[in-house]
Amino acid sequence: MPTRITFELPGVSGESYTVAVPDDVAIALYGGLTDSPVVIDPADEDFEELIVSTSLLSKLITHLTLSRERHIAAADATSPNANRRAIGIAAAMKPSQLGVVLERNGRPRNRRT
Repeated sequence: MPTRITFELPGVSGESYTVAVPDDVAIALYGGLTDSPVVIDPADEDFEELIVSTSLLSKLITHLTLSRERHIAAADATSPNANRRAIGIAAAMKPSQLGVVLERNGRPRNRRT
């Protein structure tokens, strides 16, 4: 039976949304949100269940990566002197990776040019 997760999202309607996800995905999501050092192995599932979980995790990773990039660009745009070292540390990125992300999101890679 899948795990049901309820999100109370800010907005005009104030609605909450409930989604059903495989248990392994729910545990991985919880672990990531709580900064747990433990990463679990998949439960004994059949091939199709593992493919569904893998696909869902891939979609989640892609969405979170895009969201992270937009947050990075927004942090950089807060000031012409925004601390890029701190941004890179928060994003767990090397300076060269950070530059690529900034450029891809409309920010200058190098402030000196």
